[in-house]
Amino acid sequence: MTEADLNKDNNSDEGAVPDFMSGMVDDLEYIPRNERLGRAGRSKRRQNKKWALAVALGAIVLVVVLAMAFDRENPPRGAVADLDVSFTRIEGRLKALEEKIAHLEERMGSEILEKKTALSGSRKQYHTVVSGDSLSAIATKYGLTVDILCKLNRISVDQPIKPNQVLLVSPN
Repeated sequence: MTEADLNKDNNSDEGAVPDFMSGMVDDLEYIPRNERLGRAGRSKRRQNKKWALAVALGAIVLVVVLAMAFDRENPPRGAVADLDVSFTRIEGRLKALEEKIAHLEERMGSEILEKKTALSGSRKQYHTVVSGDSLSAIATKYGLTVDILCKLNRISVDQPIKPNQVLLVSPN
């Protein structure tokens, strides 16, 4: 064989190799290195996998929490017992307060009724000042403050009161 024949054979082989490789790529679905996804594509795939994993784990946790929350046959043992104890304690305190109120009403019942009757009367009530009376003594006698007594009579705290002066002591 001559050198020209060898070159001729080499040239024909050069065309056969690319054809052979392209056929092989098609058969194996091989992606040549220059056509592969770069780093950005790989990181995007990783992010997608992480996201899918996070969603799946979140869904599992949600299902477990909901199953525990709506398990009516087996409520948490401690919670029911704690609520029962709390309600019992509150009931006891409420009964004690009711007893104290009843006791106070018995002790002060007549005084309270007299004051309520005096204050709820629809007619106006007056007080005639006698020697030695003061605004604070009169206000205390009728269950008022000095300011209210002064407002009812349109006088000031500094203004002196005189014997036989008539003061309004009920707002009605």
